[in-house]
Amino acid sequence: MNKRNIILLICAAVLVIGCLLLVLWKNKILFNKSDLQVDMFAVKDTATVTRVFMADMHENTVLLTKTANGWMLSDTIPVIAGKIESLLSTMQNLRVQQPASKNSIENINRMMAAGAIKVEIYENAPLFTLFKKGFFVKERRTLTYYMGPATQSNMSNYAILEGREDMPCIVYIPGFRGFVTPRYSPFAEDWVSHKLFDTKLTRIQEVVVTDYDNPAESFRIEKAGARFFNLYNGQNQQIAQYDTSKVINYLSDFRNRNYESVATEIEPDKRDSIIRSSLFKTIKLTDVNGKTNILALYRMDSEYDYYDEQGNHMDDIEMLYNRDRCYATLNGDKRKLYRVQYYHFDRLLQPFSYFVTPTAIPSYTLEEIK
Repeated sequence: MNKRNIILLICAAVLVIGCLLLVLWKNKILFNKSDLQVDMFAVKDTATVTRVFMADMHENTVLLTKTANGWMLSDTIPVIAGKIESLLSTMQNLRVQQPASKNSIENINRMMAAGAIKVEIYENAPLFTLFKKGFFVKERRTLTYYMGPATQSNMSNYAILEGREDMPCIVYIPGFRGFVTPRYSPFAEDWVSHKLFDTKLTRIQEVVVTDYDNPAESFRIEKAGARFFNLYNGQNQQIAQYDTSKVINYLSDFRNRNYESVATEIEPDKRDSIIRSSLFKTIKLTDVNGKTNILALYRMDSEYDYYDEQGNHMDDIEMLYNRDRCYATLNGDKRKLYRVQYYHFDRLLQPFSYFVTPTAIPSYTLEEIK
């Protein structure tokens, strides 16, 4: 090999190595850039985000995962769509307002140690990009930072990027007046969807309602065709004549039925007592794919005492029940007691007589149904 070829080979090798180092540097693989970037905390494309893990300093953790069925908490529980959209938007638009002053770093680090939330973001991302093409794409942890408390102005937050612990920053969202800490909740209950029923009319195969206070008002509705349904009484006898528009309207109300809150403050003994003694109705919905949801409803004690005109305490049992809310369990899970508002569920609590004339209501007992 002559001298000229050796020189060309060396130049080519240097050029290749230089290009490789440039690619690795631009993709933050080999070196960290030392200069402050306004978007150093931001996710460029939220569509590539696959997981978000958040944890506070008190061992509260949340793992949000993107699945074929949407975003899930711990891979199985649907999360509130609006909240994940808000979080992703925040992650994309988060900007550095300025680095913290050197005199304040010690105080900021102390605050962060007590109240920061660790945020890990995972994306389907390439190992490196060359000529705008990604190579070796797979799920990777692309960003980790610590979201701290709000600043004094309540218009921004303190934050620290992993690997840059020496440079706390003040971050904000341009055009947004406020701080972003509430969007980074490490509490699972803040992310869980409140939906109990969310099935379209065309997806309903069967609804079975059992009324334990008045068994004659129990009924079953079964899909017989596209927008055609059969109605049965509590003894499974088909009803020939009924108000079809009422049945259609009733089934249409199984969309977006939510609970108000989870009664976490109720002690287990009290919860078990409610479940044993206060059941008044169950609603069982089966969709066309065979998936079943069963909602059991329990009376809630009234928050008030009632007295007649003479001042005597009224013991009428209906007066002792809460008229605005009741409790509920879903699919037999008696560990979790939901609060349900009648305002949102009254239309699903219609009796059998709602669909038929009074003469079509048979007289029988719950034992006969069983």
